[in-house]
Amino acid sequence: MNSVILQPTGNKDAKTHFEETINSYVELGKLKKYLDKNDIQKLKSIYPDEKIYIWGVTPGEKQVNVNKWNKIKQGDVTLFSADKKIFASAVTTYKVHNKQLAGYLWGTNNKGQTWEYIYFIDELARIDISYEEFNKVVGYKSKNIIQGFGVLNQEKSQKLMEYFEIDSDVYGEAINYDEYKSEIEKLISKESLDNKSTGTSRKEQSFLRKYLFKGKKICKCGICGKELPIELLVTAHIKQRSKCTLEERLDVKNIVMPMCKLGCDDLYEHGYLLVEQGIIMRNEEKVFTKDIDNCISSFENSKCSYWNENTEKYFTAHNDKFLRK
Repeated sequence: MNSVILQPTGNKDAKTHFEETINSYVELGKLKKYLDKNDIQKLKSIYPDEKIYIWGVTPGEKQVNVNKWNKIKQGDVTLFSADKKIFASAVTTYKVHNKQLAGYLWGTNNKGQTWEYIYFIDELARIDISYEEFNKVVGYKSKNIIQGFGVLNQEKSQKLMEYFEIDSDVYGEAINYDEYKSEIEKLISKESLDNKSTGTSRKEQSFLRKYLFKGKKICKCGICGKELPIELLVTAHIKQRSKCTLEERLDVKNIVMPMCKLGCDDLYEHGYLLVEQGIIMRNEEKVFTKDIDNCISSFENSKCSYWNENTEKYFTAHNDKFLRK
């Protein structure tokens, strides 16, 4: 499972580093002479535009930070804090121990150390979490202050990720199919108690998104075909999720498809769009305005790539819900 990294940024060095290598990107071309070929290729695959975001920590006294850094892995979430609150989150993509690179980026501190234990990040998000709220979620005393770089244990990390919904669809660690099946079984047994099923529901969504997008940052909407960042796509159930049996919910290869938040998800969910024999069609029983016509004109009567002999029954179930008999 992924972990949460705590990174206070209250001192002068940390504030400067945040502005220079996280708030602003660093071009990969400027880093190449400090990296080996494997690192360069890996970073190119993660950052195709070669705009890199970087953080690093010093070894610390008696190498105190080294063991903590060794625990960091792809998908871990860093919480940046200052002025008694957590103001940003970011997701780990890669890490290197590279003293030369750190010296080039940040120089050295007043103890002669540099921030050589480096990790690269993505998905920077501005958040506003008070220490009081943070402490309540993880079970610390209310006046606890985040004082140093650290990696939380699995229990505390999971509580934070679920409560604040800060895990990554691209880099986060997916649960396996057996875990997913177990979570769905628990979810179905609890769905009449919405307040108790939230965490399990998020696990279901996390699994489905990681399954559907497979680590991609860009994917096509299954209806309009537009190529979009995955944050603008949802994992939509072809057949209404609440009407699916356990067996259907577990049919992950066929029950879900990506739909965009630009309109397709709502149009499909509310029955304005149907897929019949693989063709995306309007539901003539719905009221269409000129604006809806304009919205669907580019893809109406086109083929849906997610329709096949295995998904046909789910599209039919969707159609039957919205067509008068």
